[in-house]
Amino acid sequence: MMWLSVKFFLLLLVVAKSTKTRFTNVECEMLDPLYATFKECKLKILGRGIVGLNVYATLNQGPFKTAKVNVCVWRKFNGYRPFLFNTTFDFCKFMDKSKEKLSYIRLILNAISESSNLNHSCPYEHSIIVRDLVLKEEFFKLAPIPSGQYKIQIMAATNNQWKVNINIHGFVGDLKK
Repeated sequence: MMWLSVKFFLLLLVVAKSTKTRFTNVECEMLDPLYATFKECKLKILGRGIVGLNVYATLNQGPFKTAKVNVCVWRKFNGYRPFLFNTTFDFCKFMDKSKEKLSYIRLILNAISESSNLNHSCPYEHSIIVRDLVLKEEFFKLAPIPSGQYKIQIMAATNNQWKVNINIHGFVGDLKK
């Protein structure tokens, strides 16, 4: 019985090591061009098989003290279909609670905060910058998801008006496919 559990553990290690993840596309849309402008919204090759996400948005109005964010995860099944979660939350309140319990939103924001200046609470009066964000396999150890093509849609609003829509496409899979 012990050998069976050891074999199962080794199989999990092999599956975890054979996983590859990467960004495949990014689309940024400013719904209110007077509010902010995108100076950069692109993917950049950082190394062999490593793709970094770069977004640079300059605020034309501000500072903003309230923000609402909607995050939706989509999976490609003969077109993109909602997958896992679709949630809207108060971004400023969420960032004030540094000890917020474990959630998918916390996992995403922790991953983004390493490569961005979105790591503090409101107000925001400066440009929003995400530089060389890499989709890492370590993220999926906490949130295991099946292989496939995914899209993360992030919409942001201030003053109860949607201002930004960002679609980030990526792939999670194994090397044998």
